[in-house]
Amino acid sequence: MTRLDLDHWGGKGDTRGNLSLIRMARSIARQAQSDLGIRAVPLDYQPTEHGAFLKDAGVLAGMGVIGKNNLLITPEFGPRVRLKALALETELPPTEGQANFAPCPTCTAPCWAACPQGAFASGRYDRARCKIQMTIDESTTLDPADPDGYNISYCRLCETACPIGET
Repeated sequence: MTRLDLDHWGGKGDTRGNLSLIRMARSIARQAQSDLGIRAVPLDYQPTEHGAFLKDAGVLAGMGVIGKNNLLITPEFGPRVRLKALALETELPPTEGQANFAPCPTCTAPCWAACPQGAFASGRYDRARCKIQMTIDESTTLDPADPDGYNISYCRLCETACPIGET
């Protein structure tokens, strides 16, 4: 089930979903240290903040591919995934990956058609056009009285239009 509300932004400077992922990553890091003696450090998304580009890391880890919608597409969940990473002080065996997974070449690109700003009009993702919609979204609050301050719902039409991993 897709929980769009977990991606609403607002007063706390993050989303409910990402705050939950941060808590889980910290818990897993503590457990890895206490149970396995493996030091683990949660990573931020931005490499400039000692993090990693998580979509690219997901591809390198064999989770899926970058789709026509510029999102990580996994076989099971399509683009409906959120990522958090840990740096581990240990070696892990390689995974087989998704060598035969290529959902986009034969897809009719409903993600492109769904974009209200035509961010895919050139045949590839245009971040500036996407940013136009984000600015519009910021000016339209869901519920200004939300006690937690989560009141911005950014456009995710390219994500929700993708037929891969629908449940």
